[in-house]
Amino acid sequence: MITVYKNKADIPKDAGLVELNDLFFNQNIIERLDMRAEGIVREIDGAELRPDYRIVSGINGELLNIDRLSTGCKTALNIHYFPEKVFSLKECGDNALGVIYAYQAGMVYSEYPIIALSMESVRICGRDGERIISDYEELKGWWQNV
Repeated sequence: MITVYKNKADIPKDAGLVELNDLFFNQNIIERLDMRAEGIVREIDGAELRPDYRIVSGINGELLNIDRLSTGCKTALNIHYFPEKVFSLKECGDNALGVIYAYQAGMVYSEYPIIALSMESVRICGRDGERIISDYEELKGWWQNV
C-alpha cells in the first residue's frame, strides 16, 4: 500500500522528496520505462504508449513525445518506477490519484489533504509513528489534525 507523509520532517532522509515531478520524470524515466507503463498511461491520460516512447493522444490521435503526458501521469509513473523516493501529490488530478492510491508500494507527500475518493487503505507516517487508515474521512481528519 502507498505510504503518505504530511510533514517534510517525517520523510526518511535516505528517501528524499521529489517536488518537481515533471522535471524528475523528464530526466530519469527513460532509463527505466518499459511497457508495464502502458496501462498507467492509458488509465490516467487515455493515451496509448508506443514502444518508441511516444504516445498517441486519446483526444485527437496525435503522435506526441512522452514528455507531453500530464504531470499526474508522470507522478504515477515516477512512484511506480522509483518506490524508494517520496513524491509530492500537489499536481495530481483525480484520475492520477485513483491509480496512485491503489499502488501496493511507493511513498507520497502533501501538507494538505489530497485524497482519492476510491482509496482503500494507506499507511500514514508522522510524529506519532505509523498506522493504516482505510477510510476517506479518517485520512482527511489525520491531515487536518482532527
